[in-house]
Amino acid sequence: MKIASLSTDQAPPISVPLRFFAMAPVFLILAALLLATAEGNPFADLRSPAQIAATHHITLGFMAMVMLGAIQQLLPVVIGSTMPASKWVAWLTFLPLIAGVLSLSAGFMLGNPGLLNLSWPLLGFTFLVFIVASLTSIVRATAQNATKTALLLSILSLAGAVVFGVLLARGYAAGLPIPYAKLAAAHISLALGGWVLLLAIGVSYQVVPMFQLTPNYPKWLTGGLAPAIFAALLLNLALLLPESMPSWTGFIAEIIFWSLACCFAVVTLRLQNQRRRRVPDAPLSFFRLGMLSLLITALFSMAALALPPLSDLLRTLSALAFLLGFALSMIQGMLYKIVPFLVWFHLFRGGITSGIPNMKNIIPEPWMWRHLWLHGGTLLAASLAFWWKVAAWLVALGLLLQGALLGYAVFTAIVVYRRTLRKIEQTSP
Repeated sequence: MKIASLSTDQAPPISVPLRFFAMAPVFLILAALLLATAEGNPFADLRSPAQIAATHHITLGFMAMVMLGAIQQLLPVVIGSTMPASKWVAWLTFLPLIAGVLSLSAGFMLGNPGLLNLSWPLLGFTFLVFIVASLTSIVRATAQNATKTALLLSILSLAGAVVFGVLLARGYAAGLPIPYAKLAAAHISLALGGWVLLLAIGVSYQVVPMFQLTPNYPKWLTGGLAPAIFAALLLNLALLLPESMPSWTGFIAEIIFWSLACCFAVVTLRLQNQRRRRVPDAPLSFFRLGMLSLLITALFSMAALALPPLSDLLRTLSALAFLLGFALSMIQGMLYKIVPFLVWFHLFRGGITSGIPNMKNIIPEPWMWRHLWLHGGTLLAASLAFWWKVAAWLVALGLLLQGALLGYAVFTAIVVYRRTLRKIEQTSP
């Protein structure tokens, strides 16, 4: 494991990331319940209240919850710069995020403007605190590496996504005459294409060589990939300005974006094939499934550009492949590596030299393999859910079980940490 380049002395308390990681699976379960109880087939219309609410439970409740916790751990360790008032930042992002996601989803499900008006200040405050603290940490960091650049651009993308998201929530609540379709397109583009993808790229630069024992990403890729993706996103956003650019600009920007995303996926898969240890590994398989799903997402998205009559169907499949295939696979695979590492690292960091459990024993690997097969079955059902309501129910069941499995795994790691710490404290003189 390659940890020599990390500023491990800067790491925050283990309670900071683990509270986010422990809460995230709850929102996966809630998303599943929303899909299971929705009228009709929610996958046949991605704009239905149940689908919008469930999507935000996945993106904000699960994905953002994990990513906010991970970045508060990652910035001090990878770029060597602590977040200002890190304990306050943790609580001021954790609690309002929970309340904001719950009120937002309830507002969509119930068509309640009051709940929507409650959600956007909560979520706006959450991300304002997080963005200001993260940018402060990045700006004052002396480290210069590709991960720092990708994280910076990811957080700038998040800032734009939050602005558009707040405008949309406020607009829906008050019935404002704003261009909802364009704002929604910009919101989704920056949230998924910028915040999620760029963060995944930046984290992969560290996690893939460190945990998967691969060669480092080539410098020709790390030097320009994140800035190029960010530039393609900005080019696409320029279309929001009335008659500012010809319509073909968006077509070109999207082709460039997906070509760059495919480049990242192909290089990652190639590096994983060069790993030093050929032993089967469940988190690695999650990661590979995520990369393959990113390639499939790009295929669907570019096919939608070439086949306008099938655009709605292909965009739906693309969204499912990105959210459930790429993002969910990547995040769950990373959690199964990061959580055991945090438990081991914080025990070791506390001066403990014996009695620390092996990382592979903190979360049993057979548990991870079961989760992987369940996740694969959920993705298979999702590919049919647009046409078949039974498949939609299977997706909901799969997400429910995955949330339960992941939540139990994180809880198990916390128990191992506390039990080991207590045992060592009792035996120490």
